[in-house]
Amino acid sequence: MTQKKSILSKLGYLEYLPLQEEAIDALCSGDDVLLAAPTGGGKSLVYQCAGIIREGIGVIVSPLIALMSQQVEDLRKKGINAYFLNSNLNPNEHENLLWALRNNHIDLLFLSPEKLVQPSVISFLHGMSISLFAIDEAHCITQWGGSFRPEYSQLGQLREAFPKVPIIALTGTVDELTIKTIQSSLQMNDALVLKGSFDRKNIEIQIAQKRKAKLQILFFLHNEMAGQSGIIYCRSRKKTEELSSWLNTLGLPSLAYHAAMSDSDRQTNHKRFLTESGLIMVATTAYGMGIDIAHIRFVIHVDLPDSPESYFQEIGRAGRDNQPAKALLLYGLQDMLKAQQLNAFQNQSGDERKPKLNAFFKVIESRGCRRQNLLAHFGEASEACGNCDRCLAPTSEQNVTIASQKLLSLVYHTKGIQPFSVLIQVLLGKRTKSVLAMQGERLALFGKGKELNEAQWKSVIRHLIAFDYIELNQAVTFCIHLKEKSRGILKSQIQVLLAQERYYPTLDNESAIKETATWHQLMSWKLTQKNSVLSDGQLRKVYQHKPTTIASLSRLTGLSKEIIAPFSESLISLLSRVEEVQEKDCVG
Repeated sequence: MTQKKSILSKLGYLEYLPLQEEAIDALCSGDDVLLAAPTGGGKSLVYQCAGIIREGIGVIVSPLIALMSQQVEDLRKKGINAYFLNSNLNPNEHENLLWALRNNHIDLLFLSPEKLVQPSVISFLHGMSISLFAIDEAHCITQWGGSFRPEYSQLGQLREAFPKVPIIALTGTVDELTIKTIQSSLQMNDALVLKGSFDRKNIEIQIAQKRKAKLQILFFLHNEMAGQSGIIYCRSRKKTEELSSWLNTLGLPSLAYHAAMSDSDRQTNHKRFLTESGLIMVATTAYGMGIDIAHIRFVIHVDLPDSPESYFQEIGRAGRDNQPAKALLLYGLQDMLKAQQLNAFQNQSGDERKPKLNAFFKVIESRGCRRQNLLAHFGEASEACGNCDRCLAPTSEQNVTIASQKLLSLVYHTKGIQPFSVLIQVLLGKRTKSVLAMQGERLALFGKGKELNEAQWKSVIRHLIAFDYIELNQAVTFCIHLKEKSRGILKSQIQVLLAQERYYPTLDNESAIKETATWHQLMSWKLTQKNSVLSDGQLRKVYQHKPTTIASLSRLTGLSKEIIAPFSESLISLLSRVEEVQEKDCVG
């Protein structure tokens, strides 16, 4: 067995994924590599293998302590001498690390960019034999290389300080501008650039309009993902805590994670999510980068991500084991306006994210296959996937060209200063206070838009925003600008076709809401049983009748005592706890 195959086996893999072996061979030959592959594409295996094969210590730059800690722990279990250097080490741990470095007892060393660029660390590494430098999550150079974490933009000094040590930069995006920025910043002028396919066929993509978001989440958890572990992404820290608290109140085990929490609280919640089954992590984007947890089966977005890249990376947290997983995104017109408003605020600090946000609007508002639209953004052609809401339940399309002309004309005649809600009220002929205040009832278009309902008008507006027919300025006061390309619609040179609006179902039945937590616990229990013989139907019978003995459990399921003996005690115990909780709820 070759050394490369031997190390691959030691790391727990049977064969290489596409591009992995090519990247390892290039590094072993002393060449720089830029590897762009999706979340779950096996990027970490490349620097782990090459770092061990080449003589010396593999130095890995990672942005998050939690990520470093997890990787080091996993590698040590496989017999790899992995360590991390960060500010959390106590003096004794720090001395042990220095001894191990000096005595060549380390294969891979993980540290943050802030640590690496310290002159004392650079000086110390000069006395070591370095096999390679790996810059993990290298797109952070473009995202964080300014005022937030300036050390990312200083990593180019590695080429000057260690001219003969190969560098590998790893990123989860194939955005050309990002790749060029990474190459320039790290002085990787002659790097081998490898790009993997971004198609994650195992993830079912669902995108739907938001309507009672909490009850839509409950329907998803109850009917599609009962007992499974997953992540719910929110934009704000406040919403993260509120949603997590609400789920816990219902009896659904949930944890919160955001940047304002203490390091110890974040670490505690991460470790629980890593080891316990059936947990739901409600988090901001502070959670997820580089997280590799095989049992994450779903990702829900209740707020819009700020780019196609962010969305793709975040849903990629699910299904890392290549087993079926699901992604659900809920949004509406208000979410688009809020996202634009937030980006306008961020842009005041020089963070130019608007083009990427608009690109994401275009992805989710485009007709046809969801995955096809997403991959097209990354420059990857594909057939209809058969595993998204559009492919699984095809719907009719509607020509709304005339409706679009009415809306654009109304924006023009009202000088773009009226909110969309008021414009819709005018088109529907509603004499609300807002309409009367701006004398909307006198306009020629008053009541001329009754062919669409309010939800459909919002859909038209979303399309016009996404495809750059209108532009919003919300920096000081709300204002709608007609873009030059809107002339094409007004002159009937462009046809506007929309896919039929889709609303994800809500869980409105009170008894079903109460049952959700119990069913989640039972399904979570079932998933932890290695050789479970109970079907979902049998488990529902067990839940309804709540047997208290192995004999009654046998009669109810139709299975012999010998078959159910291995799990009967834990199941009956769980049913007893469920009964106690329900009785307390009834008393309360």
